[in-house]
Amino acid sequence: MAYRPAGLRRPTKPHKPNLHKRGRSHDDDSDSSRSPTRRRLNPKSPESPVLSQGIAEPSASPLLYPIPDDSSTSSNGMTPIAFNSPLGDEKPPLSDDEVCGFHEKGAAYQAWIANPTLGGCHCGQARQTLFDLFNNSNKRERFTCPVNHFDDPPKSIRDDLKNLGLPITNKKYRFTRLFHYGYNKDGDKKETQYQHSFAKGALIAECIYRYTGPHWSNVAIAQYSFDHPIDTLKYIYFTNIVNEETLPYVQEILYPRHDLDWPTRDRLESHAWEYGTEEYRELLGTQLGKAAACVVLGAWERGTRRIARIHTIGREYEIHLRFDIEAIQNNELSN
Repeated sequence: MAYRPAGLRRPTKPHKPNLHKRGRSHDDDSDSSRSPTRRRLNPKSPESPVLSQGIAEPSASPLLYPIPDDSSTSSNGMTPIAFNSPLGDEKPPLSDDEVCGFHEKGAAYQAWIANPTLGGCHCGQARQTLFDLFNNSNKRERFTCPVNHFDDPPKSIRDDLKNLGLPITNKKYRFTRLFHYGYNKDGDKKETQYQHSFAKGALIAECIYRYTGPHWSNVAIAQYSFDHPIDTLKYIYFTNIVNEETLPYVQEILYPRHDLDWPTRDRLESHAWEYGTEEYRELLGTQLGKAAACVVLGAWERGTRRIARIHTIGREYEIHLRFDIEAIQNNELSN
């Protein structure tokens, strides 16, 4: 699963990507009428040298990650990793069958989250901790963490975070970049990279590039739980999406269906897709929707939490996603 070219987070400059191209991913039930309309819319710790590179929290160093002293890293945190841009290859528009597939998968995930007795769910409870990820007895299975410091959240979603009452200044977010290395059949080394920001209540995924290793949802849960009780998690963000399923669904299906323009202005344009609607299920059935669903399935007992709604947040030609997590009340129907 890949949805953003890996590398350093830098101040975002207004730009207009070529929305007629997108790349292929490197990864990992009720039907309603669908519109056939499609169009392409125009603090560094001195005790742990493998931790922070760059900015440190002004008041205190981050709580040290459980990284062994002999853990090696391939990056000093300052050089972007050279992945191919996911916008680089041409791909045909989504077919009706693909959209129906998103709807069926999203409906299944919705049902699995709500109903603990329903079979067929392949997302189990997340058991791995950060200690497990960094201290695997097999060094080839270990994660490394060359970047770990407190920072402000991504500029592109700060207004949305502020509206939710979450902090946007004073470096309240742990910003990390994790790597995991795998090898293809020819013995070539391949990198998995996860870039996140965490604050109490929010998990912000800025880059997901998985080649091998634990699924992203398990890693994200382990990282969030290291700093905060999992029950405090209320929002999952994916910033600047370019995923090969989620982005074209929003571009070609969702926004045209509702006559929504692609965001071009330097202001947030947010749209909410409510629980159980056709659009909610289709979004939930795309790769990033399934990833968010697996966080809920992995973090809590089924039937206790759900994704109440999904937001598409647009700004300056980019789309971000926000998944709102709420407790399921005892008197709510499991549907």
